Amino acid sequence: MQDPMRKASSPWKDDRPPHLPCRRGELPAAVLFPGDPGRVDRFAALLDDFQIIGQNREYRIGVGAYRGVKLGVCSTGIGGPSTEIAMVEAAALGCRYALRVGGTGALRAEIPLGSLLVVNNALRGGGAASFYASAGQDAAADDVMLAALRNAAKKRDITSRDATVASTDSYYLAQGRPVAGVDSDPAAVLEAYRRRGADALDMEAETVLVVGRAVGMIAAALLAVHANRATDGWLEDFGPAQDTMLAVGCDALADLLLAEENS
Repeated sequence: MQDPMRKASSPWKDDRPPHLPCRRGELPAAVLFPGDPGRVDRFAALLDDFQIIGQNREYRIGVGAYRGVKLGVCSTGIGGPSTEIAMVEAAALGCRYALRVGGTGALRAEIPLGSLLVVNNALRGGGAASFYASAGQDAAADDVMLAALRNAAKKRDITSRDATVASTDSYYLAQGRPVAGVDSDPAAVLEAYRRRGADALDMEAETVLVVGRAVGMIAAALLAVHANRATDGWLEDFGPAQDTMLAVGCDALADLLLAEENS
């Protein structure tokens, strides 16, 4: 029997959205968004009193304290559609600062494995993001968040570089990987991204930046280089690079929240 309080157009129930496993008041104002649910637990080494408050499908949510401020972590799964759901529902739950933290494949030989990329903007072309902004509108990160990320990396004496990413809706053909039985030209695919100004590939940054801005979030993306498509290098143990990225991201968000408190 249908619950009379639920509607197909907005199937929330008891202050809970249909996908993210939490209710209003449980998600902090600043949230880090990794793709992989398994990476949410890495924050236990960074955040005080860290606890998992729920998991549903690809969405695993944890909360804790960092330098005295409350931070949240919410996995998005892979790609634009699941990331769009996370952004929209997190905004409705009270999230104001959204930071994607994930892996990326560099397109330029001079970008080393294990390094950090601060995403200035993402090339447009994803499916989910196209419903929130026209193709001609830039997918740009928030300037305040960018400055906080750069400063956080500098304070830790970590070299980061600004980058433009191409966020794709396909891991294989759209990222220049061969697929048996399908005609493709991987080298041409990668070169086309470089000609458009892309420094790296991922699958979620465009959605975080475009949807985040549309729903009123201050959004940005920080990526660790797990692969280099120019050299065909692959970072087998990406744990240290991930942990460095997460620490920088937590520092940046804490700096912003503490500045708000003291203003």
